[in-house]
Amino acid sequence: MNLSHLYYFRTLARVQHYTRAAEELFITQPTLSNAVSQLEKELGIPLFQKEGRNVRLTKQGREFDEYITQALDLIDKAVDIAHEQAGSPSGAIDLGVIYTIQADYLPPLLRAYRDRYGSGITINTYQGLTTQLVEDLESGRYDVVFGSYVEGKEDDLGFIPVDSQRLVAVVHDYSPFAKRESVTIEDLSHSKIYSYSPDIPLGKEVRKICRECCDRDLDIHATAEDEITLGSLVDSDPSAIGLVLDTLGLLPFQNLVKVRLSEVPDDFHKVYLIYRKNVFQPRAVENFIDFVREYGNIEPEEER
Repeated sequence: MNLSHLYYFRTLARVQHYTRAAEELFITQPTLSNAVSQLEKELGIPLFQKEGRNVRLTKQGREFDEYITQALDLIDKAVDIAHEQAGSPSGAIDLGVIYTIQADYLPPLLRAYRDRYGSGITINTYQGLTTQLVEDLESGRYDVVFGSYVEGKEDDLGFIPVDSQRLVAVVHDYSPFAKRESVTIEDLSHSKIYSYSPDIPLGKEVRKICRECCDRDLDIHATAEDEITLGSLVDSDPSAIGLVLDTLGLLPFQNLVKVRLSEVPDDFHKVYLIYRKNVFQPRAVENFIDFVREYGNIEPEEER
């Protein structure tokens, strides 16, 4: 049985379109069609059936795909391990990242990873917000992502704490609060508050800490999903106060002052490496997850 034909089959089973599969494999469509025909003849079963311009797996094809994918994954992993043992690890990692860790945490992590594993591993980095990043992780678009903790995902996803960010009050430099070293959330309760959208994990965290620290519900007048937008909103409204993470997103706003929230811990918002549990992980991804644990000295009981 031709190993290349099995890889061709796996790609066509995923893409379900001969032209696109051939383009992805860098072969001609007749070459792909020939390979599949030979494989079907050798196996004695139909693997695909036409559906308009697309194809879909037959019942026998689905069963074959399930087992052959596992076998090819193991072959790929064995090759990666052999390269690793020969001192030239290879592979690729598709990494989804929230932008707030790209200035401080991520660059030294990737440098340290390269120092250990060399430059043979390709790391493709994509920026986004936690909710979409996690959805794309679950769909298989990304191998791992860095983002916020997402409730209700513990059965399918692993969360390794890697960094933390503090929540601050952001005010105009002429605000009475700007001269104080710290304020309480109760102090701000009668002010016009801007903060994160309640539809994202961070927005839920902020509302939870506000309920715990204040006798009355804060009236949050405007919301956004990132620090740059919130900084812009506060900067344009002299009466507003922002409850915002202290990240690089606030750097452009020279007229704003960050004031510590006295009852909110400095590690208020944790950032996690998030990965899929109970799925096959290529060797490069497996090593990356283990390296992140080691880099941060993360103990098993700290994971969620």
